[in-house]
Amino acid sequence: MDEVIERISTLEGRVSEHDRIFDMIREEIRGLREYIDGRIDDTNTRIDDLRLDMNGRIDDTNKKIDDLKSDMNGRIDDTNTRIDDLRLDMNGRIDGINKRIDEMNRRIDETNKRIDETNRKIEEMDIRLNRRIDSNFKWMLGIQIAMWITIISAILLH
Repeated sequence: MDEVIERISTLEGRVSEHDRIFDMIREEIRGLREYIDGRIDDTNTRIDDLRLDMNGRIDDTNKKIDDLKSDMNGRIDDTNTRIDDLRLDMNGRIDGINKRIDEMNRRIDETNKRIDETNRKIEEMDIRLNRRIDSNFKWMLGIQIAMWITIISAILLH
């Protein structure tokens, strides 16, 4: 009888240890989710900052263009040649801005792809972890059933 109690005590210790391990795993998953959420928020903040910076630069460029236009109105003799030169320069700047905007859009798309890939990996890890938890639960349930059958058999046969 003491041996049965000792075995039960050992099994209860193992079950409580498994419960503790599952709690630690769950806490790790929560921490990982919080970390990834923080990283996503940080990335979104950086993207917003880049957009604001680009808008400011475009506004500055527009202001410079407006200043150049008003200055050009005061110079009648060289108006035609200077306006043509400015148009070429502005087209080059606009092309440069468009190239930078295209590059930023490409970077944003790459960042979104990486975020999607990270989310997919997290989902895969979550699925694998849930399978392991389910498997361990089945084992624990089997051990407990075997233990109760053993106890009942020992009581009935004793």
